Amino acid sequence: MKQSIFFLFLLVFIVACSSDKAGSEGSNAAIEALEKEVEAEPNAENSKALLDKYSEFVAANPESHDVNSRYLYRAASLQYRMNRFSGAINLLKRALKDHYTGDNTANNVLLLGSIFKEKLNNEEGASTTYQCFIEAFPNNEKTASVKADYGNLPDFETRLLSLGNKLMNDSTHRIDYRVANDFVNVCELHALILPNDGKAGDYLHKAGETARSIRSFDKALNFYDWICTKYPEHPKASQALFLQAFTYDNDKKDIEKARTLYTAFLEKYPNDDFADDTKFLLDNLGKDDEEIIQSFGKEAQ
Repeated sequence: MKQSIFFLFLLVFIVACSSDKAGSEGSNAAIEALEKEVEAEPNAENSKALLDKYSEFVAANPESHDVNSRYLYRAASLQYRMNRFSGAINLLKRALKDHYTGDNTANNVLLLGSIFKEKLNNEEGASTTYQCFIEAFPNNEKTASVKADYGNLPDFETRLLSLGNKLMNDSTHRIDYRVANDFVNVCELHALILPNDGKAGDYLHKAGETARSIRSFDKALNFYDWICTKYPEHPKASQALFLQAFTYDNDKKDIEKARTLYTAFLEKYPNDDFADDTKFLLDNLGKDDEEIIQSFGKEAQ
């Protein structure tokens, strides 16, 4: 039964390229020529050239959601054929995050689930992807097949709680990095596939906290910025902005970026609970502990 849903969605590059023949917006002669070249005789050089062209188009046309969702799918399919599964996943996640309204979103989710299941043996990732697909696309022609295999899972909150309970290794009493990465990934996947879910911001905040706890600072910064950008009214949006600044300050040692974000925080949230802390940190940017202690003495005088 499971073989049906995975076989159907592990599309080869030729099939991916044939899916978009309509619309002048998508008719890019250079891309089409490279697609034909790669289809006829793929090699490292023309494959890289095609991937670069997809990337250039997407960067230059950020509002072309339909075309970009397809181009990123094609790029991911090409990476998949080259056995670059992490690269394929990153492209599909980008398609979902930046071009969710595009007309290829359901296919992007399905290919993402297939990679987790078939190539990475990541059951947590596959289960979350397919569980969210069922909720996001109840009327899709493939939903019944997916539901047959993943329709009886515990709800996402229950699964996330169970995963969270495993974050600390019982024998070492330290955080389990494998579990932590799974936890971050499933939180991100839920937000990507169900961006309008009322708890998307909560899951992104949990992902940021967990990523920071395992020193994946760039990932944490991405999640905090995601909350501020896409969920500015979320109760934790102010905290997310503060944590961006603090991470640049304390962990990345990027003083100027931290200064910019601390200043932005005070302008946007002057009465927030973190405002006093932010003023203190901003006043002492770049100072070591001894300099801060000396400044206390001067103030006392």
